[in-house]
Amino acid sequence: MAKLRSRTSPAWVARVEERPIELLSDHAHCELRAAASAQQLIVKHVQDSRLVQRMSAIAREELEHFELVLDVLSKRGATLLPARANPYAEGLLAARSHRKEELLLDRLLVSSLIEARSLERFLLLAEHLRDRELAAFYRALVPSEASHQALFVELAREHYAPERVRERLEELLGVEARVLAALPFEARMHSGEGAPVPSA
Repeated sequence: MAKLRSRTSPAWVARVEERPIELLSDHAHCELRAAASAQQLIVKHVQDSRLVQRMSAIAREELEHFELVLDVLSKRGATLLPARANPYAEGLLAARSHRKEELLLDRLLVSSLIEARSLERFLLLAEHLRDRELAAFYRALVPSEASHQALFVELAREHYAPERVRERLEELLGVEARVLAALPFEARMHSGEGAPVPSA
């Protein structure tokens, strides 16, 4: 399991809570991207039956979450806002290895880190949102987010030596913290927030 190098301050929740429709729309697009990423892994690794099965399940679950977010937006009288570039994910993907034999390793570990940061922020939203209905919504998503994070690392260990997975994960954890710290605040799931709290 990834131990993030920085922790998000609860102050982030107070800021995104002022613009819930923007946050929910960004969340919905994150779910769509996650489903698309899982589908891309299937296409590139069709011969790996275990990977294909697990990614198919994740793609379905991410699309189910997308629909859940759409439902929350609809109940609030809102519609999905247009998609925007995702500098957080782009920053992580830019750090991927150019070595063909490690492309899958980095793809899996980057996916795990994105899920780990999402999990951290879902937990914060569940605990600190004044909107208790929305807090309950995020609390309900926590188990699947935690499961996805662990699954990507598990799959990495099935395809690569455990020591290499551990070493590369440590490298990418540093990248993730730097990428996040460099981002400005926006009402987005993976925006920066000025001053992340260092992990103990």
